Amino acid sequence: MGSIENGTKNGDSLNGHTSTYKYPQRCLGQGRPLRIVMVGAGVTGIAATKLYKDFFPDREVEFVIYEKNHDITGTWLENRYPGCACDVPAHCYSYSWEGNPRWTRAYVSSTELFHYYKGRAAKYGVAEFVKLNHRVTSARWDDGKGKWIMEITNLTSSATITDEAEIFINAAGFLNNWKWPQIPGLHDFKGKLLHSARWDDSYDFKDKTVVMIGSGSSAIQIVPELQPREFPRAPMTWITPEFAAEFAPEGRTTFFSELQMDHWEQNKDDYLDYRKQVESSMSTFFSMQYKDSDQQKMAFENCTKTMRERLGNNEELIKKLVPEFEVGCRRITPGHGYLEALASHNVAVRTDPIEKVVPEGLRMVDGSVIAVDAIICATGFDNSYKPDFPVIGFEKDLRELWKNEPTSYLSVAAAGIPNYFIMSGPNFPLANGCLIPCLENNIKYAFQVAKKLRYDGIKCLAPKQAAVDDYQEYKDSLMADLVWTGSCASWYKNGDADGKVWGPWSGSSLHYLEVMNKPRWEDYDVTYLSRNRFDYLGNGRTILEIEGGDLAYYLSEPGARAVSA
Repeated sequence: MGSIENGTKNGDSLNGHTSTYKYPQRCLGQGRPLRIVMVGAGVTGIAATKLYKDFFPDREVEFVIYEKNHDITGTWLENRYPGCACDVPAHCYSYSWEGNPRWTRAYVSSTELFHYYKGRAAKYGVAEFVKLNHRVTSARWDDGKGKWIMEITNLTSSATITDEAEIFINAAGFLNNWKWPQIPGLHDFKGKLLHSARWDDSYDFKDKTVVMIGSGSSAIQIVPELQPREFPRAPMTWITPEFAAEFAPEGRTTFFSELQMDHWEQNKDDYLDYRKQVESSMSTFFSMQYKDSDQQKMAFENCTKTMRERLGNNEELIKKLVPEFEVGCRRITPGHGYLEALASHNVAVRTDPIEKVVPEGLRMVDGSVIAVDAIICATGFDNSYKPDFPVIGFEKDLRELWKNEPTSYLSVAAAGIPNYFIMSGPNFPLANGCLIPCLENNIKYAFQVAKKLRYDGIKCLAPKQAAVDDYQEYKDSLMADLVWTGSCASWYKNGDADGKVWGPWSGSSLHYLEVMNKPRWEDYDVTYLSRNRFDYLGNGRTILEIEGGDLAYYLSEPGARAVSA
């Protein structure tokens, strides 16, 4: 007797149609081989290794990370300019599953962050999975194979290799591809030209006249360290109190004593309570992001007053530097010592446009020339969110699809691009509260998809265009009432004052964590390995029956202790 399918034996007729389907000779729960490739071994890549071991403890799924740099930790390896530090309190810049009771200060430097995350990488065994000095140069979906085909350049040998994977995760980060400012003649300058993202520690700034171009978070940290002679092109931005300042009474100079660190290390309950207090503080300010909220009005008044005072009530500087747009429209930055440096005797603030760079320095539009020894460009990154290499799914290049606007699906995926997931993509909660847990959430989301592909007979899935369109419509509607659509030009809108918001999430970080807790499978177009979607049910038996175990796991009895059959 043949097997029964769709109410018929194989080859029998049902309603005049003959079924040619044959069930597979495997059991339910017997997963297929799967490989995941990730780009980037920064904070996200390090976390992904730990979570990979949690999700796939038997290593039944292969995992590899390609990292272009010679070492790991991403932004904390690359950014080493003077004063580089984390804006948020260190105790909420740790992974959710373990804090670091031995942070030396409330707001730690890039060097301390680098060494800490190197230590986490060693603990989680990242070295086993990462290939350093390897740059992914292209990724193309092969639908026949049901895999991504990636070209990778070994930057040490210049050789090109090919890799394949069912799932491709881009964890390169949203501030990764730095860029020079578009100023005519920039590279005609005969002095020292630096970018904040590619710092040269060997250059001696002593007795030098330096010009800083830019006024973002990097410039705000560099200026107090160097206090350059000239400071042209300084757009207005809000300089605010420290984040979670109540936990740092001495601000940036708040250090933790050995006694305090020892106590936290030895008293886990006390330390967890402290971490929760700091983390909760970071999640209380989202109400300020509504344009017409009382909290926004209060923040505007307080920050205006504080900035005026820190500028020494210098009306010329106040006119140049104190914004009139909403607090938070541009990225808010505490800026320890920044305004005081701008008000000092050896700094000149210029906000008039630069005409071009000449060999000796800058020529301004009024014809004046500022002669300098060095130019520092703290002008940021490519914020278009387009991948910096071809990502081609079904003959559609994501760079082309997103050339005008990066319309993501809930920040993690793109319409029509199969089995492709973006860590900290467009509209990720980068200014919405807690950050690291949201990165962890992205990884878990991708690994949940991997499990579904492995066990449910699915070849690939990609967000439906309708789902992406609906989210974009929702996002734009909510953003209209939030400060990020205010009257400023910011990188959250790719520098366009009237542009759509691509940066922050449309809600708080806690909102994001709930939304992204599990995938909405109904938002995806699903392609199965078999023409019959229930092929994964196998031969009618479960893997538990084949491998053995508690065959009555579903029974319980009030008051009884758990026992195995």
